[in-house]
Amino acid sequence: MSRTLSLKRPAAWIALAVPAFFLLAAGDLALRSRGALLRAEREEAWRDNPAAKASYFEARFARETAGEKAGKAAPGTAPRETVLNETEKEFLISESSAKMAYIWYKTAAEDFYFPMNPWAAKARARLPAALAAWRAELAGKGVKAEDWMLK
Repeated sequence: MSRTLSLKRPAAWIALAVPAFFLLAAGDLALRSRGALLRAEREEAWRDNPAAKASYFEARFARETAGEKAGKAAPGTAPRETVLNETEKEFLISESSAKMAYIWYKTAAEDFYFPMNPWAAKARARLPAALAAWRAELAGKGVKAEDWMLK
């Protein structure tokens, strides 16, 4: 009788499943970190060019409004939906891009970190500059911010 690896044994399944699980988990963290890094870079670009941010959200909400006008919204809720969309658009445009860039860099660097993740390392390297930009924005507005408030 040979002692070959049989997939009928639970130990064989476990030996295959554990590395596969860790590989999939690492891939998931890498993709989430990449997404957060891309979002941080977009926010950083918007920090330097607020007009691009405004045009992005204007176009986004114009598409959503066009969908509502095409009859997707219930007849009685159309005015309410319009006001809610306009309020959300104004909020997103007025939200600090420097703050959001810092938050997304921090997310990519810390929340989705694992040792061989190049996107987390890139985010970690850009984190101090993003924090400095946010501090400068707050100082420009006259807001006093302590270290514990920004972490």
